[in-house]
Amino acid sequence: MRIEPVHSRLTPASQTDGKEAAIENFKISDIPAAMDHMQWTQSARLMRKWFAAPAHEMPKAVKLGDIRANTLPPAQLLTDLPFDWLLSASNRVRPIVEEHVAQLTSVTEFSPLVGRLKTPLDQLSKGLMMLMTRLRRLGLLDPQKRTLKNYYLDLGDYNAMQLEDTIQFNLFKVGSTTWEKATDTLDDVYGALGSFIIKIAATKLRAMASDYGYAAIKIEEIGLYVRDTYDFLNVGKDQLLGYWSKRGVIRPSPIDYFAEPSCIDTNDVRHFKVTNGSFNSYRKKYNKGGDFLVFSTIKRYPVSIIVHLSITDFDEYRARTGLA
Repeated sequence: MRIEPVHSRLTPASQTDGKEAAIENFKISDIPAAMDHMQWTQSARLMRKWFAAPAHEMPKAVKLGDIRANTLPPAQLLTDLPFDWLLSASNRVRPIVEEHVAQLTSVTEFSPLVGRLKTPLDQLSKGLMMLMTRLRRLGLLDPQKRTLKNYYLDLGDYNAMQLEDTIQFNLFKVGSTTWEKATDTLDDVYGALGSFIIKIAATKLRAMASDYGYAAIKIEEIGLYVRDTYDFLNVGKDQLLGYWSKRGVIRPSPIDYFAEPSCIDTNDVRHFKVTNGSFNSYRKKYNKGGDFLVFSTIKRYPVSIIVHLSITDFDEYRARTGLA
């Protein structure tokens, strides 16, 4: 949907002095400039990339990660979103990152992110299962022989796309709950990514055939990065993206959120409803607007993680992966 210029004058209900509110024309291609006005530098950059690209709707297989990112053309990739920007541009992100890094700073055997779980069932965490699968695919772990090869892996020069394909083993979500979406501060990170995923990779890892009689995995450094999709795909209802003017964006009140009026007037400014459908209609009409994958730079943290693998652990891995 192209948001057409408004030609009639408006007088907000809250206005009592009879003064007429200013009217300005607005279209969704004005949003990057509105982001500039709010100093949302990365948000404006990403949206301008979308508007500049040839029309392209992201296939669901790409969105879900079933197609490798390095097979995509450059127009469908952005690979240099600064990770440090996440920590400085939004007050909500740093505490979440620090919480997860703290859980991985020092691990001996047990960890819900990368070790065993303290439960009699499914002892291997999902993160450890994925890490073992990564090592198996690298030819370092043999589940049939229940062995690891001695090897030191240093991926300090890998970018996010390479880590994604090699040694990423876990992830955590930011801003994904209904409450977070309704209450998170509207800032540059929100404008660029909304809710998103931070992935965890082992960037320095030592596989050991025997440590005190057990195969062992030691991780000395982890790398965090963002993998996100910049797209306007709808699942079910047309997703509301806020109410925009040339000066910025406002979040609708709870009443407005459910009613979804076509515009909201605040402080003598008319803000227009923008949805995923607005961008899809623009793309269809102008044959411009290309969805793309977003990867950040890598943020590396030193850690001390050691997990020993017993014969029972190898057997559990084989059973859960169907390799038994």
